[in-house]
Amino acid sequence: MKKNNIIDRIIDNDLIPEGSVVIIGLSGGPDSLCLLHALDRLSDSMYLTLLPVHINHKLRPEAEAEADNVSRICDRMGLECSVFEADCESLAKEMKISTEEAGRIIRYELFDEVAGQVEDQGIPVEKIFIALAHNADDQSETVLFRLLRGTTNHGLSGIPAVRTSEAGYTIVRPLLNVTRAEIEEYIKENKLHPNIDRSNDENDYTRNRIRNELIPYLEKNFNPNIKEVLRKYAALSFMDDSLLTEIAMDECENKLNIDSDKNVVMLDLKGIKEDPPAVTGRIVNIILQALRLEQYSSYELVTGLMSLIYSDNPSARMDLPQGFIAYREYETLVFTEENSEEIIKADESLRMIPQVMMKKDYDPPEDTIFAAFDFDSFNREHPGKVGEICLRTRREGDYLPMKNGNKKIQDLFVDSKVKKSARDSILMVAIGSEILWVLPSRYFAGRQESEMGRFSPKYHISDETERVLFIEIVDDI
Repeated sequence: MKKNNIIDRIIDNDLIPEGSVVIIGLSGGPDSLCLLHALDRLSDSMYLTLLPVHINHKLRPEAEAEADNVSRICDRMGLECSVFEADCESLAKEMKISTEEAGRIIRYELFDEVAGQVEDQGIPVEKIFIALAHNADDQSETVLFRLLRGTTNHGLSGIPAVRTSEAGYTIVRPLLNVTRAEIEEYIKENKLHPNIDRSNDENDYTRNRIRNELIPYLEKNFNPNIKEVLRKYAALSFMDDSLLTEIAMDECENKLNIDSDKNVVMLDLKGIKEDPPAVTGRIVNIILQALRLEQYSSYELVTGLMSLIYSDNPSARMDLPQGFIAYREYETLVFTEENSEEIIKADESLRMIPQVMMKKDYDPPEDTIFAAFDFDSFNREHPGKVGEICLRTRREGDYLPMKNGNKKIQDLFVDSKVKKSARDSILMVAIGSEILWVLPSRYFAGRQESEMGRFSPKYHISDETERVLFIEIVDDI
């Protein structure tokens, strides 16, 4: 392998345009360190701004040391690494999923969060890229994993080189045509010192058993080039799936109504029922993606929904993952949450305690639900009106100050994918129609909002702050 072969291939892939801001998912392992190093080598000639992001999943004893190593690596490169901590085990228990899946959810939410901060600084969305270090071997393992699990043709197309995140940012995988062996050689040639995740050698996860046991067995006993065969199969499946999905999108035009505000999708079946099953299956996948249920796509789920489309029963019904249902209303197929009409009420046991204190005395205790603002900035805007601050639910005309103007609370809830039935349950600290703090709620889609809420940046505490407006939320029960 030529010394710069990986760098050449990143250039040839043309996934990242010149002048881009690139958020790099950096575990510190060989793959992500290779990606960071290669992009750093390209950053001057391509005018790239690199923003490494490391997420400590707190699942292994060495996680803290790995985070420190990542920070040191970035320091030596002259890059600032954003390090986050994530409680994967709690999320896994809450959502009844594996810690591996919980980690994936957290990672993508945090990547979107950092991308949003970049956009808030005035960088156009088309210049923001999230770069992940999945490699060619990951592609082979993913295709085999999905095949064994029982996926659809869409799933067999493997990991896409380019896709759009839930928040609308572009995710790219520049190493998807680079093998793990090539990455290890690059690491050795450039004398890099990656984190080594020893859990990859253990076979507790299905994917590890595929990597460590099944693929070597297939290479030895059936085909020494099985990984390349799987990648070629994924490439062919992707070509077929892309064409059929494009046809399905055209077929859905003027027949598919997606109401993200209400988490409802309605499909007019007139004409759809005459489509070939290959196109109908892609229409189903489009709908699952709109409802954020794509990860649950399987042969049984897709064919079950296709049967609902083709059924002669005008009131047929089917339960879907995550509390969604699909049902027929004559020639319309409706997808919605099962309890979407149930209105969720606010927690009336909570109350707010506002205090004004000197900054030197500001030391909130642990486990306190609070917000803090620059009191003097607040008082200039609302002189003598601390007593008018209240804790309440939304009202018509409410807005949250942002760095670039104001945002209607209604728009915030829509963008944060808060279902309609839960919007009147979310409490907020307000002065008139101006919202200082939208309290955390489990109905927010993003992890940060669900744990901390959303704060107004208008009265941000700075080095010049002398007095702090401290707002504590307490439970009277």
